[in-house]
Amino acid sequence: MRHGYASFLIAHCLRRFNGERTLAAVYHLFSGKKSAQTLQDSKWFRLEPLFGTWKNVTIADLETAAQVLAEQRLAVPGAGRTYRLTEAGERWLDEQSMFFPRHLNGWRYHDIEQTFWQRLSLVGQTLSNLVHGQRFTPICRDERTLLWVKQYVLANGSRQTLAAAFYEELIRLLGTVSEEAATVFTLRLTSAARIGWTAEQIAADLQTDVLYVQFQFRNVLHYMMAEAEAGRAPLMAELMAGLAPVQLTQSAQKTYEWLQKGKTMEEIAALRRLKRSTIEDHIVEIAANVPSFSIAPFVEAGKAASIQAAARALGARKLRHIREALGGAASYFEIRLVLAKEVGRWMN
Repeated sequence: MRHGYASFLIAHCLRRFNGERTLAAVYHLFSGKKSAQTLQDSKWFRLEPLFGTWKNVTIADLETAAQVLAEQRLAVPGAGRTYRLTEAGERWLDEQSMFFPRHLNGWRYHDIEQTFWQRLSLVGQTLSNLVHGQRFTPICRDERTLLWVKQYVLANGSRQTLAAAFYEELIRLLGTVSEEAATVFTLRLTSAARIGWTAEQIAADLQTDVLYVQFQFRNVLHYMMAEAEAGRAPLMAELMAGLAPVQLTQSAQKTYEWLQKGKTMEEIAALRRLKRSTIEDHIVEIAANVPSFSIAPFVEAGKAASIQAAARALGARKLRHIREALGGAASYFEIRLVLAKEVGRWMN
């Protein structure tokens, strides 16, 4: 890919952030930082697919990628570490849209994708070797995964039958993604005949970007997990047993449990020995992630409507601008809460 896949990913984020966030926000997004601000940014700017999908990224990586865009006049630097795409950058990004991993869902799967992959790859390796009557060294060394796979294979009766079903389901799933994505995923698998390749080996063989290979692989992995959750991939669903995606951080979950018991913010803060601002962060996170959660106890309906109207009119996500438009009549907490709850309704 011309300009590199990192620059493509950065350009996607720059378009969504539109100069309202710095490269630090991009860094926290990719690395999966579970701070209130990053979680909110993921929702507000519709960047959930990329959350936690490039965990080893560095600020230097992002600065280099942004500089490449600037040198090619696809982006221009702004105040601080902000960048905006130029008209040429917008056109270029549109032309490269086919390279975005459309099944990616980092927001939902980033915490459990590694365990799912370890199970899938080890089950595949185990069945392949058992069917061929060969001894082997497990590709995965994680003790919990080794135990899980051993129990799974033993509990499923005929190894030949399980191996055939496993193969058929993989072939069916890979048949619905692009040929390139299927190739990348298949090359990662280990069998009785071969050891799975690394992303670097695959990139060298396909003469492409290592980061692109990593995202193609993760794209297929997330697709399989989504199909499993939708009930369309029963064996993949078995591999996801006990790996329910986490929608709330552990601390926010505890606050949510107290709210469900009728406790007020002040009571929860006292019980948990946390600042009120921390509890507010939790409530915003809950509002963004739990569809059934009502914000009525925290912001009056008329004020919520005014916040929504101001947000639509301004087309911005900077809280200060919205608060100024309302003459200071709403607190930052109330604005954040309404935006978190209504983000899907008014954002383009």
